[in-house]
Amino acid sequence: MKPAFTIWAKEAREMIRDKRVIHAAFIAPIFMIALFIFLFGFIETKVVQKPNIKLTIVRDETNAMLDLLKEAEDINVTEVKDLDTGLQKLKDGETRAVVEFSPDFAQGMIDGDAVITAHYDSSEPLSQIAMAAVRGMVEALNKETAKAVLLENGISENLIEPVSFEKDDQKSTEGLAGSMIISLLPYLIVLWAFYGGFSLVSDLVAGEKEKGTMETLLISPVTRNQVVLGKFLSLASVCFVSSLTTLVGVLLVGSLQFDLTRALFPSGLHLSFLSILEIGAILIPLVALFAGVMLSVSAYAKNVRESQTYLTLVSFLVIMPAIFSQFIGFTDSQNALWVRLTPVLNSAVALKEAMTGDLETLPFLMTVGTSLVLAGVAVWISFRLFNREQILTRV
Repeated sequence: MKPAFTIWAKEAREMIRDKRVIHAAFIAPIFMIALFIFLFGFIETKVVQKPNIKLTIVRDETNAMLDLLKEAEDINVTEVKDLDTGLQKLKDGETRAVVEFSPDFAQGMIDGDAVITAHYDSSEPLSQIAMAAVRGMVEALNKETAKAVLLENGISENLIEPVSFEKDDQKSTEGLAGSMIISLLPYLIVLWAFYGGFSLVSDLVAGEKEKGTMETLLISPVTRNQVVLGKFLSLASVCFVSSLTTLVGVLLVGSLQFDLTRALFPSGLHLSFLSILEIGAILIPLVALFAGVMLSVSAYAKNVRESQTYLTLVSFLVIMPAIFSQFIGFTDSQNALWVRLTPVLNSAVALKEAMTGDLETLPFLMTVGTSLVLAGVAVWISFRLFNREQILTRV
């Protein structure tokens, strides 16, 4: 094992000296996660704040609905004489919705056939918000009108809504479980576990073929298997540190308590010691799988360009399950057997559960076991490739 660790130390020193590795595997994850957090913080701030809705009213006559619109603090109402003028303002972006009342609207409210039409653009989010605001006011006006009618006839106004609805949110609000970025974080950790090593693996083997240094390495007293093991350990180390750097970026940005990001961490950033152990136990076999696959690809390729082409194709096998992990919660499949046995996807799901404290023993063992088996296969392929004479092929 000592020669393998010697190779590992040699490769690690070269990686640390390489600015590409430093930027791609260590600095970029922190920068990217900080960017995502600030973006989410900006969205959170804008969502909480009520937007100033611009409405245009086709003026016909004074009515109760018009009074409600004018009294609303978050609605800016302008009036036009006809519908065509209002629709042109909507097209030009000067208003978010145009409200049109049916003829004899006041009398229509008495007769029960009054109509309010909201003209809006469904491709514009603010226009949809304006339409929803108008619809909400119509519902409120209907309730007030119905209450007045019931009271006039001596009937309880509670009959308007005979069944009430209450909600009780059981979501955990402790630590990262209470943050809206909890679904995004495992996805980024998995991606950087792969892309942390992606930037250097082509030079690790395929690059040595091109430079002619592979022959010198293979005729040294170190066996080929020890060379593979040393390179594998160095690559896996970078992948592991790169994945953890993403988590460090979250903890760093969250602890600084910027005004823009404070709302994303309502109960702090603490993780339990058990959660940290579970995250490490999930990541170690995952980065071993990534390192084994990338090392095999680099050993199979004839040169750096060919290696990068193959690795780009392999990256899609990582990206697609990682992306799907963002949507698995909208289905009933999160705890399905096939999810727990699907590489990358199972790790992303398990990482989220570990951070929220919901990871159960059997899914955890299935996830780790799947990654370990596939990592073993990938490393075995690397050993086989290195023990072939074609490993020296440069062209």
